[in-house]
Amino acid sequence: MTSFLRYAKARLETEKRDFAYRIFITDCLGHIIGLNERWVDMVNPKPVETRSAGEIIDNIRNKLAKIGGET
Repeated sequence: MTSFLRYAKARLETEKRDFAYRIFITDCLGHIIGLNERWVDMVNPKPVETRSAGEIIDNIRNKLAKIGGET
């Protein structure tokens, strides 16, 4: 493994650990002051699914039909 790849891997691990620490600390502080929403959810909101179950199933069936799968 080249030195650049080792550096990139180490840097990524450091960033992941730092981000997890920030989440932990802000969750603790939020709990202390009574916030109901997590910091990580404010920074990186999850998309809201607007399709019905039937629409999701139809979408999966259409994709399977395109690649030759069974429907």
